[in-house]
Amino acid sequence: MRLAIISDIHSNLEALEAVLAQIRGEGADAVLNLGDLVGYNASPNECLELLAGEKWFNLAGNHDLALLEPERAEGFNIIAHQALMWSREQLRAEFRQFLHDLPLTQELGGSFLACHGTPTNPDTYIAYHFQGKRVFKQMTKQAQLKVCFFGHTHRRALWYRDIRGTVSSREITRPKVALSKEGHYLINPGSVGQPRDGSPEAAYAVFDTEEFSIHFKSVPYDIPGAQRRILAAGLAPYLAERLALGK
Repeated sequence: MRLAIISDIHSNLEALEAVLAQIRGEGADAVLNLGDLVGYNASPNECLELLAGEKWFNLAGNHDLALLEPERAEGFNIIAHQALMWSREQLRAEFRQFLHDLPLTQELGGSFLACHGTPTNPDTYIAYHFQGKRVFKQMTKQAQLKVCFFGHTHRRALWYRDIRGTVSSREITRPKVALSKEGHYLINPGSVGQPRDGSPEAAYAVFDTEEFSIHFKSVPYDIPGAQRRILAAGLAPYLAERLALGK
């Protein structure tokens, strides 16, 4: 099975449309969405209309939860908070229910786990060694669990735990990486709607269960169009500026 993995769309319609067009052209067997469908950008209803119409694996992220429970957004920075409250005002009732019904985690075939931040908390990051080590420790309690897909950081990542228990973050030097069935992995596909790893292209990944490989991909999209929507909505200009910078 070829599983397309997307994350952190954040109401960026132009980026989402470009990624979905490429995924469909590649003939992926299924799509896994790791959450944060809303926030930051200016097309929450349009993005959710696309996602709700497909039979995909969709998860809730911390921004999705904070839209439903605004007190969860109290720790957000002021720009993120303002954008989320704007989205809350704009969102149609049926999409509020759609977000409400999203699970926090998803198991696939017994060997794969998906979450937004970590399997136990959508607000927690996997960015440092101790954080990756902690999640691997949780994973090894389930004998058949080999891979955990996560988002939240808006940066591509590939963490590895070998059979001795040594944990390391691997530099992604090649788009397609063959994985070892002897170890365990944490994989972040990057962000569709607000990439933060230096490239403004919308990021995603394709996991091949037969090859046991991960292919990190990206696609250019109409950034000026997304920027115009942000400015027309009255959101912070910085949210438009950062899209062109990939940060």
